[in-house]
Amino acid sequence: MKLAAIIPAYNEEHTIGVVLKTICDSGLFSDVVVVDDGSADRTAEVARRTCARVFQQKNQGKGAAMQAGVLATDADIVFFADADLLNFKKEHIEVLIRPVIEGSAYMTVGLRERGRFITWLLPKIAPVLGGERVLSRGLFLQLSGEATKNFGIETVMNDYCKRYDLSVRYVYLRGVKQVIKERKYGFLKGFLARMRMVWQIIKAEIEVMKKK
Repeated sequence: MKLAAIIPAYNEEHTIGVVLKTICDSGLFSDVVVVDDGSADRTAEVARRTCARVFQQKNQGKGAAMQAGVLATDADIVFFADADLLNFKKEHIEVLIRPVIEGSAYMTVGLRERGRFITWLLPKIAPVLGGERVLSRGLFLQLSGEATKNFGIETVMNDYCKRYDLSVRYVYLRGVKQVIKERKYGFLKGFLARMRMVWQIIKAEIEVMKKK
């Protein structure tokens, strides 16, 4: 069973190298694909120094970058990770891929460090939106709709599994954090980027509700 790691990236030159080193050094993947979604910085240049195959496209959104990555590989199982992770290690990858490989879950979703109580509570009250996921390539290719092109992709993935009663396993990624947008871009620019992301997620929620 072939595994591919797919990393959608937009202006992540400061963190993508470390994330890719963990993925490449893990020895778990037959293919590592980075899709640079129109970055204005050195994201693609940094990624090319690693084991990854790098594709560049005009900025189309996170979901579109993920789709491009899936279409660029023929692996049976796809692993997604955001390019701005901190403290990301091989053991985090292993606990994410194991349930899908063993057949005990159709999809796994990583729970980043938010404090033990919040991490425990989130899966019990709402579908979790997170960039670290594992699922079959075939399942991913079944996804459709406008929301699959942007940050709404994770909402669509959650809804698809719920609609077809496919088991999802939430996996605690101890110590893993993400660089927040306000720190990357400055407060105002980061806040506006966050609001765009939230709006795309809300639109995705509306889109999936219309299908019910």
